[in-house]
Amino acid sequence: AIPPEIGNLTALTLLSMRASGVAGEIPPQVGNLIALELLYLQDNSLSGRIPPEIGNLSKLLRLDLSDNQLTGAIPSTIGRLTALQDLRLDDNGLMGTITPEIGGLINLVTLHLDRNVLG
Repeated sequence: AIPPEIGNLTALTLLSMRASGVAGEIPPQVGNLIALELLYLQDNSLSGRIPPEIGNLSKLLRLDLSDNQLTGAIPSTIGRLTALQDLRLDDNGLMGTITPEIGGLINLVTLHLDRNVLG
């Protein structure tokens, strides 16, 4: 599991735990990582919802949560990530509609939502 104490690393600019066997939920404290530019959590067994606190990461350029077991809707707060260039949420169990706030991601170059149940 990703420990909630990770939120104490407020100067962190890169967090990569790709294919590291991490399971459980993404703690809401990840929203405290306000200097984060790159967040790579793909190819794990993360479950539950994407925490809305992810919208606090205003400097984020790349967010990869693909190939996990995440469920629920894409949080509308993701629309606050206006610096985001690459968003990968494919191969999860995300459901519902694609939040219209994604349209506010003016710097987005790549968007991967395939292999989910989105309408």
